[in-house]
Formats: sequence, structure tokens, C-alpha cells
Amino acid sequence: MNNIDSNNDEFIKKIIGNNNFNELFAYASEKKYLKYINKFAIESLTLDKLKNFIIACYEENEKKVHLVSKPYKFIIDPINACNLKCPLCPTGLGESSRVKKVMKLDFFYNLIDNIKDYCIEVHLYNWGEPTLNKNLIEMIDYCSKNQIWTRISSNLSLEFKEGYLKKLIHSGLSLLHIDLDGLDQDVYKKYRVKGDYNLVMKNLLEIVKIKKESKQNKPILELAMLAMRQNEHQLDEFLSKKNEFGVDVIKVDKIQHNPNMDEKWLPKNKELIYSTYEGGKGNSHAATFKNPSPCHWPWSGIVINPEGSVSPCCLVDDPSSDFGNINFVNIEDIWNNDFYISSRSEFGTRKDIRKNTICNICKNETHSTRLNRVSKSFAIKM
Repeated sequence: MNNIDSNNDEFIKKIIGNNNFNELFAYASEKKYLKYINKFAIESLTLDKLKNFIIACYEENEKKVHLVSKPYKFIIDPINACNLKCPLCPTGLGESSRVKKVMKLDFFYNLIDNIKDYCIEVHLYNWGEPTLNKNLIEMIDYCSKNQIWTRISSNLSLEFKEGYLKKLIHSGLSLLHIDLDGLDQDVYKKYRVKGDYNLVMKNLLEIVKIKKESKQNKPILELAMLAMRQNEHQLDEFLSKKNEFGVDVIKVDKIQHNPNMDEKWLPKNKELIYSTYEGGKGNSHAATFKNPSPCHWPWSGIVINPEGSVSPCCLVDDPSSDFGNINFVNIEDIWNNDFYISSRSEFGTRKDIRKNTICNICKNETHSTRLNRVSKSFAIKM
């Protein structure tokens, strides 16, 4: 952190000069900054990462547009292809305009080498099924060796090669998230099109067995059901099966959909619908025209697609909305380029808007009917 340009900000200078980890951690706790990272990722904090994190949170609060801090959360998509055909996903619909790519291992290693000093979390998935990348385990292992907390989300509806799941569990993976959107094949397949409920359960039980026999605390096994009209009657039963499934976390999540396409996906229980959708009453981080609020992404995280392009958030699936490409420009320069400065300025004085970015269009109103969507999906585009 000593080479950080503090921009003559006394607070930033103070944080950079403080090498007392416990004091800095206490400060981050007091300011409630830790809510911005996964609670299981806290143990991966180092002194330099904690300093960068506190500065990032401070700069977000101050709505600074040119940042000293670096992004501390990375969504790195190993592959933007999937074996399922989920009807609210641009990949599942076959409507994504981004070319299908598999991230190369050497490219990934170089990326991690560049971000390891300040990156806290790496989420190895976005628009595809990560286990389809044959180098996924090596990617996770490299993050683990560099003290980076990792998470993947898998549908687990695949016939894995003998020994693959054991290697995955022993890879150093921090958290494995699985969506199980039904408790039988008939309900499950309505959204997880081409998915096999029995295969998911077979793989899940094998993972639980491997983890138990290895006496490992990791990965955290997180099982979720996206609340939808067709599985709403199974939610209580699902939540009661935590011990039966053998997972660490079980929860019900709210779905995101295209608000201009009412295809009866939303549940009848309004508490299970984001309040930023019409009629919804559930908690939401999104903004509305009547209730504007800043987006968290421009100060915290970055999305890197398989070919190296940079998207401003995980809801954007649109090459024309990219903020750069790390094959040609380093991350630190992209992080403070005209696209990012313009996106941050949208939530401040707006005087530094230099480009009309997807963020300036979205304004954190991610559930708005006025936004352009990728076909029938929830993904947004210019």
C-alpha cells in the first residue's frame, strides 16, 4: 500500500500509515463496512487488503470519482456457456451477444498475480456453468494459495468424471453455492430446463460425503431455492431439510426477471418479491425513480469476462457496455478511466460525466421497466 497515491487526503494517508491490523479491523467493524464482503471471507483479510478495503468504503461514502483504492471483489467468469436453458438467463435463452469463450489458465494466473494484494473475494462464475471450464480446480487452487476467498455457483446437473468432485472439495474452494429450484423433477425442470433433479441430488450427497470423510470445514455448502410461482408451495419443506441435505447454509432467494415480460415467474407471496418490482414487498438494494440510491458496484467490484473484457456489474450482458479490456489496459487504469469516472459521478455531483455509460442509464434502477433487456432475460444492455 505504500505506493498508493493518497491524493493529499489526510484520512487516506492515516489508513496507509497504520500497520495495526486489529485497530483497522475494529474501525471497519465500527463503521459497519464488513457488511460489504461475505461474512465467511473475513478470515482471508490481510493488512494490505484491509487498508484498501477501508479506503474503498471511505471513498464510496465520500462519492469520490477518481479512486486511490482498488476493487476488492472480482467476478471472474471462467466460461460463458451452460448446460441448462434457464428462461430468464441470456445464456440459457441463447440470446447473449457476447462470443462464447473459455478463460485460459495462463491468462487467469496472470490476472490473479496482478490483483492478489488487494482482492478479497473472487467469484468464479457469472453467465455460465463454471465446472465446464476444465481448469476450474487449478484456478481455485491458485486463488487459495494467494489467500483469496473463492466462491462458485454450480447447477450440479452434470455427470462429472470419477474423482472430480473430490478434487473440487480439496481445491481450497471457500464456498459452493447450489440452486435447487424444486424438490422433484417436475417442479425443478420448469426453470432449470434440461436439468436433472436426481443427478443434482446424487452429486450433492457425494459432495457432503467427501467433505464429511475429509473432516473439512470448507467449502461452505450453500443451498438456495429461488422463490417462484411453481415452487412456492415447497419452500417451507425445503428450508426444513437442511440437516437431511447435509449443507451448512440453506436459504430462499428472490428472483430477478424482466419486468416487461410477465410470464408468471414471480411467487404470489409479495414478501418474496423485491419491493422494486411492482407489488413486491421484499427487501431490495435496487433504486427506483421515486427512491434513488447509489449503486455499490462502481466503488467495490469489477466483472471480468472470459476473453478479458470488463463489465461494470454482474447484471450487464452487453459487449457495447464494456468499460475496457485487461488484454490491452491494466486493471488499475481501467478502474479510473472515463467510463468508471462517469459511472461514479452519476451518483454524486454528475459534473464529471464524460461518457454515457450503462451506469448512467441504469442509475441503479435495475428492476425498472424503462431499461433495455437481453431478450426475455433480466440482464440489461445499452
